[in-house]
Amino acid sequence: MQRFVERYYSPLLVLLIAIAFFSRLYRVHIPEKYMFDEVYHASTAKLIAHNDPRAYEWNAKSDEKDTAIDWLHPPGAKLLQAGSMFLLGETSFAWRLSSVVFGTLVILTTVWLAQALFEDKRLSLLAGVFAASDGLLLVQSRIAMNDIHVTFFILQTLLWYWLYRKKKLRKYFVAAAVMAGCAIASKWSGVFAIGVVGLFEVASVQITQHRIKNLRRILPNLGLLLLIPAALYLASYGQMWLQGKPLSHFVELHKQIWAYQTTLTATHPYQSTALQWFFNIRPVWVAVEYGVGTRADIYAFGNPALFVWGAIAVILTAGVLVWKFKKSSPALLFLFVSYLVVWAPWAFSPRVMFFYHYAPAVPLLSIILAYWVMKLKKKRVVISCISGSIILAAVVWYPHWTLLPVSNAFADQVYFHFTTWK
Repeated sequence: MQRFVERYYSPLLVLLIAIAFFSRLYRVHIPEKYMFDEVYHASTAKLIAHNDPRAYEWNAKSDEKDTAIDWLHPPGAKLLQAGSMFLLGETSFAWRLSSVVFGTLVILTTVWLAQALFEDKRLSLLAGVFAASDGLLLVQSRIAMNDIHVTFFILQTLLWYWLYRKKKLRKYFVAAAVMAGCAIASKWSGVFAIGVVGLFEVASVQITQHRIKNLRRILPNLGLLLLIPAALYLASYGQMWLQGKPLSHFVELHKQIWAYQTTLTATHPYQSTALQWFFNIRPVWVAVEYGVGTRADIYAFGNPALFVWGAIAVILTAGVLVWKFKKSSPALLFLFVSYLVVWAPWAFSPRVMFFYHYAPAVPLLSIILAYWVMKLKKKRVVISCISGSIILAAVVWYPHWTLLPVSNAFADQVYFHFTTWK
């Protein structure tokens, strides 16, 4: 198997990315109307495409019925959606195409990150297969929201930073800082990427009896880590600046964003907690179409097999890192800490949260699981059971993620087997 993967690694990777792309592209235009938070994101992207200043005004009203302007999030992802609509027209396909592209790039970056961490082509491909089989990533790759974009940029930040740690080339650190800036320009949770890099940079400082090592290298890095993302964040509002809005408007806009995010008391039937995300307990119902004895849904829901095996792998990793910390793999430590940092802080969020906030953690979960699966080199039956169950679950649940009709009885028995899944 190892020789086969080594020989055909590139074709296998191309095949994997092609499958990931077409699974995201297939019928992506359906429904041909706004679904879920597209009433905010896609409708505001239309305003951006028309250079309408209301896209950056917290008190402006939308002209479209049952929509509202999304001024709460940075414009990075919406700029991409607007560009697509500018070129292809204001259709459901166009406003979702950006997510399809970035969702596919998430799978590719998962493979690259796994390869950079462990230098094992079988492991990296397997991690990509696991990520490509997940429903949460799939659904977020087929809807005009910003979560798949920030997921891509967070993964890119981790990839370039790890390459910097391995090769000690400053250009890799600059690339990581640029990707972190793009992440924050897509969604504020992109700051988690800066948290990972900053944490490992500070942790690399060695305090000895006579001197502090690495401080000269770290201080410039920390400066780049603050300045580059800040500059890119400001640049993401370039259209607003060109429209003539002053700095005072930018400041007030962010005061309004902060006030809204920290004082929101509204609830939602599909809200969930960070701990529920880990166990795949509470999905988000995105869309539905009812037929005669059938139903077609889109649920932002993780691959159940991936999440079960992944939970075991995470617990095993935590135990190994605690029990054998000094002998543990630096790559595994970096991966595990990154996994925790990109979602665990949501547990302290004062506002309502949803399962899709867990999206950046899923590719890292996939790599963690692939790492432990590859440890079972001589237990091919177990490897086949784990991998096969994840792929089989992806096939079974694909209709549930993509609005393909199934019988009501099948949906009740399988998709809604647990009441918290409905």
